[in-house]
Amino acid sequence: MSQGLRSQQGLSLLEIVMAMAVVFLALLGFAGFSVVAHTGMSASEKMTRAVTLAQEKMEDVKREGVPIGLTSQLRTTESYGSIAGALQHQRILTIIPHNPIPELYRVIVEVQWDNGEHSTSLTTYLTTD
Repeated sequence: MSQGLRSQQGLSLLEIVMAMAVVFLALLGFAGFSVVAHTGMSASEKMTRAVTLAQEKMEDVKREGVPIGLTSQLRTTESYGSIAGALQHQRILTIIPHNPIPELYRVIVEVQWDNGEHSTSLTTYLTTD
């Protein structure tokens, strides 16, 4: 008989508090996953933008060609805030004559972000033909 009465009494205050604690901890865990996912997406987005910026500059150099008569290293920097759509990135172009082969140049495009904490680069060789 006491079994029947117990099932009809409902939940005690302690059981309700424990259930709320479990739900709170689960929500806290999901919030942590959200922060990690957002950080990962942000880093991925910056890396993707950096690779795209490097590729764009490399294509510009291929299209425009190496400056005629270049005999020493040429280095140009597009500083932070100067690249449209990528204010958090800096782009450095370096063109180096490749000795001993005349008219062959090493082209390096490096893109940095987060004040130089991260970077990526592309390298290729071009001729003046």
